[in-house]
Amino acid sequence: MTLASGTKLGPYEILAPLGAGGMGEVYRAKDTRLEREVAVKVLPADLAANPDFKQRFEREAKTISSLSHPHICALYDVGHEDGVDFLVMELLEGETLAERIKRGALPAEQVQKIGIQIAEALDGAHRRGLIHRDLKPGNVMLTQSGAKLMDFGLAKPGVAPRGGSSLTAMPTQTTPLTAEGTLVGTFQYMSPEQIEGKDADVRSDIFALGAVLYEMATGKRAFEGKSQISVMASILEKDPPPMSELQPMTPPALERLVRNCLAKDPEDRFQSAKDVKLQLEWVAEAGSRAGAPAAVPARGTTGRRVVWALLAILALAGTGFGSWAWLSRSRPSVPPALAYVPPPTGTSYRFYGFGAGPVVVSPDGTQIAFSATDENGRTQIWVRPLADGKARPLAGTEDGARPFWSADSRSLGFFADGKLKTIVVSTGTVQTLAASACSMAGGTWNARNEILFAPECGKPFEEVSAGGGKPKPLPALKPDAGSASILGYAEPAFLPGGRACLYVAWGKNFGEAVRVTWLNSGKSRVVLKGARAPEYASGHLLYLRGGRIFAQPFDPGSARLAGDPAPLGKAKTFSVSSDGVLAFQGGTADARLEWFDRSGNVLGTVGGVAPWIAPNLSPDGKRVLAVKESQADRTADLWSYPAKGGVGTRLTFSPGDKGFAVWSPDGKSVAYAYFGKGVKGVTLCTRPSDGSGSEKTLLKLPPDILSAAAVDWSPDGKYLSFDRQGGSGNLHWSSWVLPLDGSKKAFQPAPVDARQYDGMFSPDGRWYAYFSYETGRPEVFVVPFPGPGGKYQISQTGGWDVRWAGNDRLFYLTMGNRLMEADLKTSGKSLQVESIKPLFELDIPVASAPMFDVTPDGRRFIATVSADPAASRSITLLLNWPKMLKK
Repeated sequence: MTLASGTKLGPYEILAPLGAGGMGEVYRAKDTRLEREVAVKVLPADLAANPDFKQRFEREAKTISSLSHPHICALYDVGHEDGVDFLVMELLEGETLAERIKRGALPAEQVQKIGIQIAEALDGAHRRGLIHRDLKPGNVMLTQSGAKLMDFGLAKPGVAPRGGSSLTAMPTQTTPLTAEGTLVGTFQYMSPEQIEGKDADVRSDIFALGAVLYEMATGKRAFEGKSQISVMASILEKDPPPMSELQPMTPPALERLVRNCLAKDPEDRFQSAKDVKLQLEWVAEAGSRAGAPAAVPARGTTGRRVVWALLAILALAGTGFGSWAWLSRSRPSVPPALAYVPPPTGTSYRFYGFGAGPVVVSPDGTQIAFSATDENGRTQIWVRPLADGKARPLAGTEDGARPFWSADSRSLGFFADGKLKTIVVSTGTVQTLAASACSMAGGTWNARNEILFAPECGKPFEEVSAGGGKPKPLPALKPDAGSASILGYAEPAFLPGGRACLYVAWGKNFGEAVRVTWLNSGKSRVVLKGARAPEYASGHLLYLRGGRIFAQPFDPGSARLAGDPAPLGKAKTFSVSSDGVLAFQGGTADARLEWFDRSGNVLGTVGGVAPWIAPNLSPDGKRVLAVKESQADRTADLWSYPAKGGVGTRLTFSPGDKGFAVWSPDGKSVAYAYFGKGVKGVTLCTRPSDGSGSEKTLLKLPPDILSAAAVDWSPDGKYLSFDRQGGSGNLHWSSWVLPLDGSKKAFQPAPVDARQYDGMFSPDGRWYAYFSYETGRPEVFVVPFPGPGGKYQISQTGGWDVRWAGNDRLFYLTMGNRLMEADLKTSGKSLQVESIKPLFELDIPVASAPMFDVTPDGRRFIATVSADPAASRSITLLLNWPKMLKK
């Protein structure tokens, strides 16, 4: 069927044919309502008569409608007119990648750029449980705004690779559309498992991506033959010619990447499109650095053997280093290499937020340690030798946080149960050294067997012998003359020799700064402003700034920087050995606000990709309030979006940081706190929720309060629950309630036993739920409001971020970020927990702010999820990073 120019399909007027795909004919058309040109894809009549093809066509509509990504062709509409089924899509101006390749191979820079964009598009589809199954150059359009992935007609609900992380959404399919053994796709780009008629998963798309990258880089198809049978045989049995033979200037790192994508066994390929994207970004970044690499510090043969063993093991595990044969060749030095380490089976990493244990590399570069949470909510510290890849948990480290290595790489320090402890890795011997109520400050251990740690959050470090004894304060750590008082100390790191220490300090009138103190004299000064997480290795100071790791030449004797900083990767936390092993976790702070059902299926998205936190539903359920953080200037503002998606409204423009925000019971106002840069003090205020009117002050908090956040508004409108940090000479958080009439004197409704967070009123206003550290780890509690009465512990294996749905159900997150539902039975001022059941796991980007809200019926959830899930689900290893740096 060919549609003539002028044919009308509803409001769409056909202008001219554009081409034909595997599932239909495509036309340029005009949307007469919006006065814009679109692409209309029509299912031919002969295919429409076939129920199988019609179902595939309908599935493509549903598939594309669930995808919102800058590198995926957008779906505008779907319709049926006069017996014609059609889709209305974004009109893409440009040429297909296939047309571009006809003119010859693309430069390496373009291959990397386009490859990154295709990988991003695949990752977006895969995270929603969709496999493309027909990725090829003809289905990629090159436009002025970048590459666009098209034609999801053969896409199907996907299956996560065995041993990999589960996908965020897994659509169900009751009737298979492809019989077992049937081939679906384009032969030259099909994976071996597809040719063999096996189920395709995300790694099948990765194979096709490898074939597309190969073709872009060489101008030749990776697999060719005189017939379909010979092409299939080539895919099953042969490797394509080396790219460097066809294009001698091909970067070796790119060739290794493509070879890994084209591995015959899916287990030997990259396990996610995000991994491919990260590797391509690294290849592009490494290739953009001009000049000779920096000299590699001298190291013995033992170190080289460990790194080569690690590379070989990771290569065999399919993490992106090419074949064993390549790695086993004798080479004069080890090249920089990137690897990804998944969590132990049945666990998830707990690297950021409450009680976290981010990855730490042993000083000799042979082991990594980290905390992981299993399916039962139990958190332990694990150790993984890099030479054999077998991780094991350390008994006695339950709820262990912030591990750090001894200088001899034989023991670990960590924090648990409000104590500083150590463990000998080989024997499992655990020793308690001192009380410490601030695991987040971390610790450091020098060759003299001395440990620095913070006994309380915000307090100066103390020193204790690793062999035991009484901790002793260090000489006073004084700020620079003329600067504000230091309010907090964290992240200590000994310099070589163990008598000077780097650390992070912050105060009201200056942000984070890396400082150095000499322990013998007590002298200290600023090394670098606006940075944190300092570590010294290989002649460089490594630190975090704006979500990136930087390395800058540094003299440990004088503690002076020299030269320019060089970026090494995006991360929230990192650790480095003395001989070139860098491990990091967490990528960008960008997130999505997504709707989920009770099974964890994605129902929709609100707003775009941004550093979102603290989603909060309006009382009528029609709008979502959220905080958008700015990494550049460390501020945050409030935005309101339609719950069904659409254009958002920015509500705040004043300087400083806005804490979490909450709707008034009638939905006409929002309450929040503001503080920080450019703001004097901490203020609780309110303003109209439609953006009109001005702020109205509710409460000016005392001068010793550092920050605050509005958490909940009682259903009768008489009380505001809020969190505040500071007071009484510490940096702890606590949960308070402000009466909005009468005395307006804030009070704490729950017994003050420890740090408390996020008090939430029940819908009838009779109960107050919060989470607290009084057991040594976060747990959810409920007390009668406004009291007095008993206290009831809800969670049993750790819990935070609590929300009510009705008066008899509580939802909260475990420490592994699994959403839990607690069914309650209340009578008067007594309460009983009748059941607790798990729902699904959320891939949240941080763990220090409310990250979800629930509709009153408990059936749908709006949550902040990571826009970079691969970064939160794996540890990234960068080996021999000094070779990446300029001289």
